[in-house]
Amino acid sequence: MFSPENKPAYAVENGERVLIETRDCFSGKARTAKDLFEDIAMGNVNPATGPIEVNGLSAGETLCVSIEKIKFGKTGVMMCSPNLGILSEDVRKSRTKIIPIKGGKALFSPDIEVGLNPHIGVMGVSPLKDEVPVFYPGDFGGNLDTVEAREGSKVYLPTYHDGAMVSVGDVHAAMGDGEVCGTGIEVAAEVTVRLSKNDDVELKRPMIETPTEWIAYAAAKTLDKAAKMATSDLVRFISNRQGIDFEEAYMLASAAANLRVSQVVDPLMAARMSISKKYL
Repeated sequence: MFSPENKPAYAVENGERVLIETRDCFSGKARTAKDLFEDIAMGNVNPATGPIEVNGLSAGETLCVSIEKIKFGKTGVMMCSPNLGILSEDVRKSRTKIIPIKGGKALFSPDIEVGLNPHIGVMGVSPLKDEVPVFYPGDFGGNLDTVEAREGSKVYLPTYHDGAMVSVGDVHAAMGDGEVCGTGIEVAAEVTVRLSKNDDVELKRPMIETPTEWIAYAAAKTLDKAAKMATSDLVRFISNRQGIDFEEAYMLASAAANLRVSQVVDPLMAARMSISKKYL
C-alpha cells in the first residue's frame, strides 16, 4: 500500500543517487507456465521498494526522480486471465508466458521478436490521506504504466509529506501503450535513480520530462476524464512556460501536442499528453 502511515525503509540526501532493487510485478511467484494469475495472492502483485525518504524535501514541494539506469535479467513473464485486461471477458483460460530476453530483444515466440523499451511501471510518493493499493495510479504517482518513465527521463511528483516517501517497482522490459492484457513483459530489476528537490516545475499531478518532450499524466475513473485532466495540465504548463494566455496555449496544444493512452487495465484509466521541447 501507498500510505501516509508508512515509515521510511531508507533515507537519502537531496540530490543523492540510489540503486533500488525491485521484484517483478508477481513478486517472483511466476516461474513457469504452470504458475497462473489466479494462483498468486493480490498481496504479492505489483510490489514496490520503499518508501525512501528524501532529506530536505518538504511537503508541497516537487520531487524529481532522474532515471539513470535500468538493469534486468534474461527472462521476463507475461500473463493473461479472465480476471485481467481490457478483453478479459474474451479470455477462455489463464495463460502464463515465460519470455527469454537476448540481444536487446524479447523472444516472444520462435517467429516473433519484440523490441525492448525498458521503463518503470510504479513510482509514487505517500498520498495525502488515504491508503492506496500499489496497483492504483493517481495524483501521487503510483502505477503509472507509462513507457516514457525510462532511462534518461525525469519523473516529477507532487509531495504531500516531508521527505516525499517515494517507492519504485513494476519494471517492464517491454510494453505497448495501454498494457491491454494487463501485463507488459514483467521483470525484476536494478534501477539507479537520483532523487532531488525541484523548484522549477509546479504541478498537481505527475509530469515526465524526456530529452525531447514534456508529458502531463493523469488517471481517473474513465479514460475521457483522464484525457481531459492531462490536456488541461499540459495546456496550463505551456501557458506558463511560454508566457501566453490559455487560449493561445490551447491552440498550440491542438496543433502540436499528442494525446496518448498510458493504460486501460488498472482500477483507474490513465492518459498522457506530450509536446516537443522545441515549442517551449
